[in-house]
Amino acid sequence: MKEKLEAFKDILLEWNRVHNLTGAATKEQIEANIQDSLRPLEFLEGDFKEALDVGTGAGFPGLILAVAMPHTHWVLAEPRKKRAAFLNYVKTSLGLDNVDVAMKRVEEMEPFGADLITSRAVMGTKDLIELTRPFIRPHTTMLLYKGERAPEELQGLKNYEIINQGKRNYVILRGFDE
Repeated sequence: MKEKLEAFKDILLEWNRVHNLTGAATKEQIEANIQDSLRPLEFLEGDFKEALDVGTGAGFPGLILAVAMPHTHWVLAEPRKKRAAFLNYVKTSLGLDNVDVAMKRVEEMEPFGADLITSRAVMGTKDLIELTRPFIRPHTTMLLYKGERAPEELQGLKNYEIINQGKRNYVILRGFDE
């Protein structure tokens, strides 16, 4: 895993110089994003066979989690051509057979039953739940990478847990009705 993540950093730095894929412009900044993406693996529980990452961007968190979870099939939803091309290039370069890149908005995708849905800084929690409703099953877990406003976004929801680390709130939602 370490070798693949090092290769990812090099590829992202190279592409980012030309295509401005992310604000992370140094290896240290990219490493911080990688660690942020991986941190939930310390506390996330479940057997995830199918996963969906909404708005993957430059690969955070979906591509990084796909490297760390090789037995989980990941669909990375990224509608922007530049970013989807980058994700496909990384997928091929790193031999990530467990990754498919969907160059579509999630609402344009063919629904499938996701065991895990992830997203980082895409939209409000309730809007994201509604947007991904066709992918949600009763056993689905959502892992959302949120900022300081997470508690506000969760008002009225149930079956969630917040793990706070500094300014980052990792929100885990479970127990959805179909």
